[in-house]
Amino acid sequence: MQMRTYRLALLALFLSIVGVTGVRAQEEAPPKRQAPLELDSPPPIPEERLGPTLRTTPVRRGEPGRGFVVVDSSYLPRDEIARRNSVAPGVDPEKLPKKLEKFWVLDFAFKPIRMITVELPGKGRRQVFYMYYRVVNRTGEPRMFVPQFTLVTDDGRAYPDQVLPQAVRLIEAREGANNTLNPTLGAVSIMGYIPPSDKNGKEGIDDAVYGVAVWDVDRAIARSDALTVYITGLSDGSYPETLPDGQQVIRYKTLQVNFSRPGDERNLNEKEIRLLDPPYEWIYR
Repeated sequence: MQMRTYRLALLALFLSIVGVTGVRAQEEAPPKRQAPLELDSPPPIPEERLGPTLRTTPVRRGEPGRGFVVVDSSYLPRDEIARRNSVAPGVDPEKLPKKLEKFWVLDFAFKPIRMITVELPGKGRRQVFYMYYRVVNRTGEPRMFVPQFTLVTDDGRAYPDQVLPQAVRLIEAREGANNTLNPTLGAVSIMGYIPPSDKNGKEGIDDAVYGVAVWDVDRAIARSDALTVYITGLSDGSYPETLPDGQQVIRYKTLQVNFSRPGDERNLNEKEIRLLDPPYEWIYR
């Protein structure tokens, strides 16, 4: 009897404790929900540069210099078609970031092909064709410049521009461009970033890079009555194309410059090298 009374007393005590705890739990306000912990964002990963920043020469805006042909770098309707074709399937071209709305194009000016005689190691005195040019970046952002100049003869032979430092120094002197701080650049040294002229803070002044493409004249070049120079690297314009055999190729925005060269293959004269009309056109190649 005493044991039963003891158990009932314990049970009553337990229920009273639970009841009080439950009442207190109901009376107490629910704990406030903590705001999510805000962590500092990691610093942005710096853009990795693939080459040096090229030194530039200050020039008056709109005055390319005597003998230069200025290329129109305006955005063309075919560029818009190419841009739409370059977008991955399922991506709306109208919803791309602003900086991807258009291809960028560098401002380019060139002198028609000229000729110079150069002493080349192992070859002796050689005649060299060259194209002297100037590039200005007005795109608002630094642009990596990796140009490719290809000379094509009338029978379809293609010649990439060559690394001939001996010729570059002579050409620089002939073109009146002797500049120890910002020398004329050849096929390898021209590769690098061009800073944007439209953000240089200099009213009416552009920051220009000068370069030259050179070709050692062989018999096929000497006897060609027409010459075409294809230049890539002036724009990021490109699009994929699937050929009839299923192979996919990339077409790049390319500047095509057209020359005629009537005359004797044995007695070359640079005055016989003339620009056609029109002298150039933008193509995708």
